[in-house]
Amino acid sequence: MNMKIDCSYESMREADLEEVLHIERAVFKHPWSKDFFRLIMSDANNYVITLKKDDSIIGYGGYHFLSQQSDFRLTTKKYERVIHLINIAIQPKQQSRGFGTFLLSTLIDHARSRNGGYCYLEVRPSNSRAITFYGRSGFSIIGLIENYYPQECENALVMGKEITRLVNH
Repeated sequence: MNMKIDCSYESMREADLEEVLHIERAVFKHPWSKDFFRLIMSDANNYVITLKKDDSIIGYGGYHFLSQQSDFRLTTKKYERVIHLINIAIQPKQQSRGFGTFLLSTLIDHARSRNGGYCYLEVRPSNSRAITFYGRSGFSIIGLIENYYPQECENALVMGKEITRLVNH
């Protein structure tokens, strides 16, 4: 399936936060606050973008570069740079149209261009739709964090994948 995705992306800005929060509240049980988004945007190790269609924000996502000095390892292989996908969300009425795949690919391509070698994320075991989505994008389950979502006493599955260099880039 090779369909054209009619959208654009740019770095998240303060002016985007009202639209971003509207999506955040529609998608997540425990939405992040405006101040938390400001904190994320202010961290130089984070890359956070909005996805726009017809001048409206329809999604957003971002990742965090772990420190190169970090001794955090997800696999037996050591990677130069590890990327933690911190959030990805598409407005509910725009879901299942390829925008999430485009957003995820955009984030991973950007991380790869900055020498990212491995990407991981957390997902609720009850969120089978997200697990399937990430699985289709090459992520596999690599671990479990107990009680990661304490409000529901729910664990988190950790999913990850190697993000090797593009050959023809």
